[in-house]
Amino acid sequence: MAMTKSSGGMGQTCYVYPGHPATPGLVTADVVYNRGIYMNGSITMDDGTVVTIWGYTDTSGGGMGGNQFPSPAMRVTEGQIVHTVLSVGNMWAHTVHHHGIEPSWQNDGVGHISWDVEGGTYTYQWRPAHAGTYFYHCHVNTVLHAEMGMYGALIVDPVPDPNDPPGTKRAFAGGPTYDVEAIWACDEIDPAWHTLPWNAGTCGGDVGLNDLNPKYFIITGVDGATSALTAPGIAVNMTLGQTLLVRYICAGYFPQRITFGGLTATVVASDGRPLPTPIYPTSIEACSAERYDCILKPTATGTYTVTVEFMHWITGAVVGTARTRINVA
Repeated sequence: MAMTKSSGGMGQTCYVYPGHPATPGLVTADVVYNRGIYMNGSITMDDGTVVTIWGYTDTSGGGMGGNQFPSPAMRVTEGQIVHTVLSVGNMWAHTVHHHGIEPSWQNDGVGHISWDVEGGTYTYQWRPAHAGTYFYHCHVNTVLHAEMGMYGALIVDPVPDPNDPPGTKRAFAGGPTYDVEAIWACDEIDPAWHTLPWNAGTCGGDVGLNDLNPKYFIITGVDGATSALTAPGIAVNMTLGQTLLVRYICAGYFPQRITFGGLTATVVASDGRPLPTPIYPTSIEACSAERYDCILKPTATGTYTVTVEFMHWITGAVVGTARTRINVA
């Protein structure tokens, strides 16, 4: 049944939730991801400031999981049937939108286009057709919920080539091989937004969601001021002769520019699709939700400092920077 919530102002009701039915055409899945919701997480910045974070928990083991930020990654193989089981519990309305995947509209997770999940559980059924870099996020009051941290990486691997040696990793079928992988989801944080309630602005009130003033700039959930320079899983350690695949996700709202410390990247895919011809930039500019798969193969040992600049969407001025490193031994 449809559910409603009051705006809290003058007693009017302004936000309507269509009741979610059973998943149409549900079949047996090859892979199942169980996701819960947390809205009481936090991240400590390099200056000691603690910022509230929301996200998804991984409940696959039967527990509630940890408050991981970004939310736990999903990783599947192209062609698999996948179920994402979202259990909202007593939290407010949320969805899971698998960004860049092309499911049926009932499984797309775009709030009010399919339905929001408020209370209970809904199973999203989807089948990725293309290997590449994607991500998933909440699509209820999207501007705020994504800013609050409700997103995670979604990686689709190609079906293994039977002619490849065991353990070979490819970016996509027939694509380049790689030895080391990094997932860099780059984002900005405005602490003022992180004090707002889940439904801020949904009744038409101006709560400032058109006025983003970030103070912190992060790489995969870690402050890019200093911590990301050495954080495990973000800073890359590799040996000369190895090939690195960087899965770069523009997870923020401001345009970004990433450079690789003097290394030239071979960009082989964009938004989950192989490029007809690779490009070889020394920097990449991206806007919200864009993803690029970049191959790097350093020719000398050393430390390469990766820089992500965040540019104001009107003036183009650089408003902040995050950094990490590629260490080549």
